[in-house]
Amino acid sequence: MKFARCRSLLKSWFRICSGRNLLPIRPERLSLTRFLALGLTALALSVVLSGACANRAPAGPTPSPAVADPIAAAPPPAGLTPLTQIGIGRDGQCGLRESGRVVCQGNDYHLRPTMLLAAARFQQVTVGQEYACGLGLDGIITCWGSAEYGKNAPPPGQFAQVDAGKQHACARDIAGYAHCWGWDWDGRTAPPADAIFTAIAAGGVHGCGLTAQGALQCWGKNDLGQANSHSGPFQSLTLGIRHTCALRSEGAAWCQGDDAAGQSSPPPGAFTQIAAGELHTCGLRPEGGLECWGGGFGAELGEPAGNFTALSGGWDTFCALQPGGYPVCWRYRPDSATPQLLPELTFRVSLVVEIRQPVELLSWPGGGLAVVQREGTLARCLADNQSPCAAGAKPPLLDLTDRTDSSTTENGMLSAALDPDFDRFSFLYVYYTIRADPRKARLSRFPVANGQVDKAGELVILEQPMPNYAHYGGAIRFGPDDLLYLGIGENIFFPEDAQNLTSLRGKIIRIDVRGASPEQPYRIPADNPMLAMPAARPEIWAYGLRNPWRMSFDADGRLWVGDVGDKGAEEVSIVTAGANLGWPVFEGNLCYGEQSRCAALTDTTPPVVTYTQEEGCAIIWGGQYQGAALPQLAGAHIFGDFCSGRIWALTPDAAGGWTRQLLATADIEILSFGADAAGEMYVLALNQPVLTLAAVLAAGPGDESPAAGPG
Repeated sequence: MKFARCRSLLKSWFRICSGRNLLPIRPERLSLTRFLALGLTALALSVVLSGACANRAPAGPTPSPAVADPIAAAPPPAGLTPLTQIGIGRDGQCGLRESGRVVCQGNDYHLRPTMLLAAARFQQVTVGQEYACGLGLDGIITCWGSAEYGKNAPPPGQFAQVDAGKQHACARDIAGYAHCWGWDWDGRTAPPADAIFTAIAAGGVHGCGLTAQGALQCWGKNDLGQANSHSGPFQSLTLGIRHTCALRSEGAAWCQGDDAAGQSSPPPGAFTQIAAGELHTCGLRPEGGLECWGGGFGAELGEPAGNFTALSGGWDTFCALQPGGYPVCWRYRPDSATPQLLPELTFRVSLVVEIRQPVELLSWPGGGLAVVQREGTLARCLADNQSPCAAGAKPPLLDLTDRTDSSTTENGMLSAALDPDFDRFSFLYVYYTIRADPRKARLSRFPVANGQVDKAGELVILEQPMPNYAHYGGAIRFGPDDLLYLGIGENIFFPEDAQNLTSLRGKIIRIDVRGASPEQPYRIPADNPMLAMPAARPEIWAYGLRNPWRMSFDADGRLWVGDVGDKGAEEVSIVTAGANLGWPVFEGNLCYGEQSRCAALTDTTPPVVTYTQEEGCAIIWGGQYQGAALPQLAGAHIFGDFCSGRIWALTPDAAGGWTRQLLATADIEILSFGADAAGEMYVLALNQPVLTLAAVLAAGPGDESPAAGPG
C-alpha cells in the first residue's frame, strides 16, 4: 500500500496543467480565465449522467461504512434554483437548470457555451478537457469549447446519450449504436460498428458500452487493462482516465484498469451510482451516503457527509446533489486523504451569444454597428444602451475565414477601420494574418457599396512577414490628418526589431492610402520622421514597441497607445513623431536589459502610466470617452486589462500629470473597446455579448483594494 500511495503522489505532482493564451495577452503567460453573467442571478447546479459517466443504479444490500471521518457539507442556501445534472471537467463544471439551460463555472473559459442558440434547451450536459457537449431535447448534440482534435464537432443525427472523455467523446444514437469523435488514437474513437448498447461512456484513453445483456464491451487504449471486455452482467458504468468501473446487477461495484492509487479496488456493499475520476472513485450508497476510494490512501479516503441523491466526478473533483438540487463539491489533493470541500458553488448562467472573440467595433454606414471577430468575419451588430450587441442572422458583411490564419491564439482578423471621409472614399481597411508559409500580416483595402463589403475587390496595401505565433499588434486608426496609422508588434521572437529602423516590426507606421492602386498601394507622407534617415523604413512614425494591441486619437489629436508588456510593466504612452518607446531596452520605466545599455539609451519617451502583474497582465487600451451615458467620465481616457477585468479612467491632474482611477473589476476577459456614432463606448470581451461601458460598470463595481492613483 505504501508503494501505491507513493506512485499516486508522483503521478499527481507531475500532472500537466494546461495554460491558455488569448488574443492580446503574451502567449508565454498563463491567462486568468473567469466568467461574466451581467445582471443575472448566480445559480447552483446539479449532477450529470455522464462526464465521468456515472449512471443511476437500483438499490442493493446494506453498504459497508466508510473508514475515514467524513467532512460536513453545508446546508443548501435559500433561494437557489434547483438543477438536474452536472458534468465535471478538468478546470470547471457545467450543469443544467430544470429548464434545460446550461450553467457553468470554474477556471476554464472553453466551457462557456457560446455557440448555442438562445432558445437551446438540453436534456444532458457532459464535460471533457476544455470542451463540453449537450444533448438537446430533440436528440441533437451540440458541443462547444476547444476544437483541438475535432472534439467539439459531433456527428449529425439523433442521439439518446452523449459522454465527453478527456480528448474524445462518444454518443449512443437512438438505435443504440455508438459513435465517437475527437482524438483518434489507439482506436478510442472506433467503437464496434455492429454492437448495440444501452449505455456508453468515454474515458481518458478509451471508451466502453453496455449491451442489452449487461455485458461490457470496450475499445481504445488498453495498456492497463482498462478496455478489457467482460460478460458482467452490469447495469451501469463509469470511466476514469485509465480505469473502468461498473455496477453489477445487485449493486456491487466492480473495477478494472489502473489501480496504482487504489481507484480500481472498490469496497464491498451496494451502491446506486458510482463516478470515476483520475486517481479516485466514489459511490453513492442506497441510503444516500457517500464512500470514496483511491488516491493512494486505501479505504481511508474521506468524503462529505450528508444525504445525497446523485453523484458525478472527473479528474480530482466530485460533486453530489443534496435533495432539492443543491450541489456539494469537493476536490482531492495529492498529499491528503481528506477532501477539500469547495466553497458554496454559484454556477453562473452561460451567456448564449454568437460573438466569441470580438476584437473591433465599428459604427457602420447607414446606422448600427459592425463587429470584427478574430476568426475572420465582420458582422452587423445591433445594440442599445440596455441590450447586448449580438450578431444578426444575416450573412456577415465580410467573410475572410478562407484567407485568414487564426490558428494561434493571437493571429486572425485583428483590426478594421473605415475611411474617415467615407462618403467620398467608401473603403474598409482590414489588418489580418493570411494563410502563408511563412505567415504574413496583411493590410488590405475593400470597397463598400450599399453597406456591403466587396470581398473580390481586395487591394493589398502592405504585407509584413510575421512568422512567429504572437505579437502582431493590430490597430488601424486614421488620424486627424486623414493618414492611416498601424501598430505592428515585434512578433515575439524578434524583440530587437523594435529598435531596428530597417524593420517594420515593433513600430507604428504612418502612410497615405488615398488614391491607392496596385502599382502604388500607398505613399509616404512628406513629414514622416524617418524619411530622410538613410536605410530607415520611411513608413515608421514611432518605434520601440512590443505589442501595440490597441491605440486611439483623442479630441486634441494626440495618439495614445497601450503596449502589452512582458513581466514588469503594462504601459500607456502618448506617441509623437519619431518617438522611441524603449522596448526591448526598457519595459515601461524599468530597465529590461543590461544597465549599461539602458544608461546609453537616453532619448526614449516615458509612458504616461504603467501597472504591474499585481493588477493585470495585458493592457487593453480603449480611448477617450465621448458618450452621454456616463457624464462623470466625459473626456476621460478609458483602458482595461485582459486578465484581471479591471477598467480604469485616466484624467489629467493639477500638477500636469495623470491620475488613474479604478472604475470596476468586471468578471470578463477584455479584448477591446469600441464606440458608436454618438461616442458611446462599448466593451468587447472573450465569449461575451458586446455591452456598453455603462452596462459593464453598473454590473461590475470597483474593487477598493488596489490603490488608485498615478501608475
